[in-house]
Amino acid sequence: MEYTIMGIAFGLCLFLCPLMAYRRGLQDGLAVGQGKTPEPLKGPLQVAKEYKEQRQVKQDQDKFRDGLANLLAYDGSPQEVVKE
Repeated sequence: MEYTIMGIAFGLCLFLCPLMAYRRGLQDGLAVGQGKTPEPLKGPLQVAKEYKEQRQVKQDQDKFRDGLANLLAYDGSPQEVVKE
C-alpha cells in the first residue's frame, strides 16, 4: 500500500514538473517575441533574503500602524502610571 501511494505521488511529480517547465518556457518565449526580457530565475538564498526583508518591512509597518491607531484613539482621559 505504501509503495502504491509513493508511486502515485512520484508519478504525479513526473507529470507536473515538465508541465510547469513547459508553461514557463512558453511564457518566456512569448515575452521574448514581444521584445520583453524574461525575469531571471531566483535562487534559494535570494528568495530567503527577499522574504526576510519583506517580513521586516511588514513588522515596521505594523508597529507604525499600531502607534498611529493609539494616537488617534486617545480620548483625553488620564493615563495610568506604569511601574516597571
